[in-house]
Amino acid sequence: MNSLTEPRTAMSTTTATTLFQRPYDVTDEQVAFFRANGYVRFDGVLSPEEVEALRAALERALAAKKAFTRDLAGGGDRIVQMLNLWEHDDVFRAYSTSPRLARMAARLTGSETIHLFHDQALIKPPGPSAPSPWHQDQPYWPSKEPGMISCWMALDDVTIDRGAMQFIPGSHRWGEFAPVSFAGDGPGLYDMISDEQRAQWTPVPVELKAGDCTWHHGLTFHYTRPNTTDRTRRAVVTIYIPDGITYAADEKMEHPLSPTITSRKGEPLRGTKFLRLL
Repeated sequence: MNSLTEPRTAMSTTTATTLFQRPYDVTDEQVAFFRANGYVRFDGVLSPEEVEALRAALERALAAKKAFTRDLAGGGDRIVQMLNLWEHDDVFRAYSTSPRLARMAARLTGSETIHLFHDQALIKPPGPSAPSPWHQDQPYWPSKEPGMISCWMALDDVTIDRGAMQFIPGSHRWGEFAPVSFAGDGPGLYDMISDEQRAQWTPVPVELKAGDCTWHHGLTFHYTRPNTTDRTRRAVVTIYIPDGITYAADEKMEHPLSPTITSRKGEPLRGTKFLRLL
């Protein structure tokens, strides 16, 4: 595992600061859909130029090997996670801290303030790979309340066979369950839920074009299949902290960013790397 404190790589200050400036309007219908279903999709959030800039930034990050990196599946099953890329590259910083995404997060959550929790790249190379199991994000986070929200941005066209996100609509209302193993060596969410909830288990896959995204609630059940195509699947996930989220401390599992948290248990979740965006 690598340091989270290395200096950023500057692509070009002018280029980085001119990207991700265009606002993106979120409609009342999209807000209502998100709150009812726990997820929502948006088309064309990034321009082709912005997608290319993030792809190039990701290639730089892979070559530099500065960001915290791990295989989520373990055992070489190749679900590559790279964490807090914004610290190491100006393009990722411009993207992850952009008013465009922060305002989308605020609109969907109804929050007045938004802090960045972290960003991450999720890479599924072609060929044999593990699925990302059905899981919730909230059990892995150091937050007491379940209001944090994630933006999953496609950097490639994503089909079901390439590892598109799939959601269980309304599952964000079922409560918080135990974390599941990404190595597939423990009970899954389907084993933990009630018969009534199993009757509502209707996965919805969301195929995306590069530059499209989904947003989902921290309690929403989601999953991706292995990438069985001959092309890598690249996505960038940004996670945001709205109002009313407090630090759970020893009630939750250790997170890679736990050492950077400055809050005491029960206080608003804050840390040296959790930038305020709104």
